[in-house]
Amino acid sequence: MRLTLRTKTITGTAIIEATLLIVLIVTSLSFINRLAEDNIVKRASTTINLFASTTKDALLTLDLAALEASVQELMTNPDIAYVRIIDNQQRILAQATNYSNLPADFYADTTLAEVTDEVFDSSRSIVVSGHHYGEIQLGIDIGYVQTSLIKIRNWIVSLALIELGLVALFSYGLGTYLTSQLNTLRQGAKNIVRAVKTKDYRNTTIPEKGQDELTELVKTFNILVISLADECRSRMEAENELTQLNQSLEEKVTQRTQALSEKNAQLERSNKELKETQQQLFQAEKMASVGQLAAGVAHEINNPVGFVSSNLSTLTDYLSMFQILMTLVKKLEPDTNVDEQKALINEIHQFYEQHDFDFISEDITPLIEESVEGLTRVSEIVKGLKVFSRIDSDEKQWFDLNHCLNTTLTMVNNKLKYICRVEKQFADLPRVFINVGKLTQVFTNLLINAGQAIESTGRQGVITVQTRLHKDQVRIEIADTGCGISEENQEKLFNPFFTTKPEGQGTGLGLSITYGIIQEHGGTISVTSKEGEGSKFVITLPTGDIDQALQPENQEVQ
Repeated sequence: MRLTLRTKTITGTAIIEATLLIVLIVTSLSFINRLAEDNIVKRASTTINLFASTTKDALLTLDLAALEASVQELMTNPDIAYVRIIDNQQRILAQATNYSNLPADFYADTTLAEVTDEVFDSSRSIVVSGHHYGEIQLGIDIGYVQTSLIKIRNWIVSLALIELGLVALFSYGLGTYLTSQLNTLRQGAKNIVRAVKTKDYRNTTIPEKGQDELTELVKTFNILVISLADECRSRMEAENELTQLNQSLEEKVTQRTQALSEKNAQLERSNKELKETQQQLFQAEKMASVGQLAAGVAHEINNPVGFVSSNLSTLTDYLSMFQILMTLVKKLEPDTNVDEQKALINEIHQFYEQHDFDFISEDITPLIEESVEGLTRVSEIVKGLKVFSRIDSDEKQWFDLNHCLNTTLTMVNNKLKYICRVEKQFADLPRVFINVGKLTQVFTNLLINAGQAIESTGRQGVITVQTRLHKDQVRIEIADTGCGISEENQEKLFNPFFTTKPEGQGTGLGLSITYGIIQEHGGTISVTSKEGEGSKFVITLPTGDIDQALQPENQEVQ
C-alpha cells in the first residue's frame, strides 16, 4: 500500500515528537531521581555529622541523660525516623523512634536503590585519637520523597501524552492543507508536460491564492512556464551568457588558487611561530620545575656531604690518636731496661684507657660505611641531574622507564618526603624509544602536582607509582591520596594556562606540556579523580620493536 504525503507527514511528526518526549521523560526522571538522592544523602550526612559533634562529649563521659536529651531533641525533626547511640561494645546508650518495630540489625544505606523500608539508614563512628568509643545510627524517612517522585512521574507522562495527541491533531491538519496545495501543483506539472509536447503554453499557469510559502512556489511555477515559452527565443542569449560565465569562473578559480597559496604560506609561517612559542613555553615550564627542585636538590646533596665531612673530621682525630699511640709503642726498644719498659707500657696502657681506643676501634667501621653511603647518595643525585640535563635535547633513545622514574623520584625526593610516602610497584619492562629529558619533565610535573595535592589536605598521604606491560604498550600509573579534581575541571585539565591552583602558584602549562610530550611519543594520558579521595594519571606508551630495543647498540648510557 502506497503511503500518501499526509500519512507520511503525520507519522513522521508523531515519531519525532514521541522520540523527543521519551528522551525528555527519561532525562527528567533521571535528573529528579538523582537530585532527590543527592539531597537525601546530603541531609543524612549533615544531620549525623552535626549530631555526632554535639553528642561526642556526652558519649565520652557516658552522660546518659545528656545523650537521651539530645536524642529526643533530634526526634523533633519530622523526617527523622529513628536515632540510636551505641558504645564500642554494641550496648544501646540512648535511642528514640517513630516506629513500633525498630529493627535490631542495622545496615547503612549509600543510595536510594538500597532502601527497602522507606528509611534511609546512616551511621557515624565516634573516634578520638584513633580509639573507637561508639557509633551513632540514624534513619531518615523518605516515604514522602518516593510518593512525590511517583506523582511527578505520573504528571510528566500525562503531560507528554496530551502533548503527543495535540501534535498528532496539528499534523493531520497540516498534512491535509499541504496535500490540497500540492495536488494543484501536480496538475500544473502535468499541463507543462503536455505543453512541451504540443508547444502550446496557453492555460498552463496556476491560479495564485493566499500569501504563504506555497503561493510563492506557485508564483515561481508560473514564472517557469513563461520561461519555457521564451526558451527557443532566448537560447542563443543563454549560450552567450554561459560562455561569459565560464570565462568569469576561470578567472575566479585563478584568483582563488592564488589566494589559497598565499593562505598556505601564511599558515606555514604561523605554524613555525607556534612551534617556536611552544618551545618557549616548554622552556619556561622546565625552568619552573628546575626552580622548584633546586633548593631540594641542594639540600639532598648538602646532607650527605655534611655528615661525610663530619665523619672525616672524626676519623682525622682518631688517626691522630693512633699516631700518638704508635709513637709510644716505637719507644719500646729491645735493649731498654725492664723498669723503663714497664714505665712505657704503663704509659701506653694509661693513654689507651684515657682515650677509649676500644670505642674508637668500634666506631671507625660505621663512620667509613656511613661516608661511603653518603657519597653513593651524592653520586645518585648527580646521575639524576645528568639525566635531567638532557631535557633540551630532541634526540630519542632506547631507555629503561623504571630507571627514568627512579631518577625523577630522586630529584623530587626532598619535595615529597616530608608530606607523603612513595610506594613503587615496578614490573619488568622492555626499553622504550623515548626522549629521556622530556619524559623526566612529564614525571616531574605529575609527581610535584601529586605532592601539592596531598599537602593541601594537611595530612600525610601516599603516592603510588606503578609500571606494567600491557600487550604492546607500557603503562605508567601515578596515583595520590590528595584533594582530588572536580569533574568540571577534569575536562579542562590539559588546556593551556588552565590551573586550579591559587593565583601566583601555577602557570597552567605543566599538564598542557605533559599532554603534548605524550602525544609526541605516540602515547596517551588520562586522569580519573574524585574530590577528597585523590587522583590517578595513566600514561601509555608504545613499546616499538622489542627485539630492536634489546640490541647492545641500543642500550642507554646511565
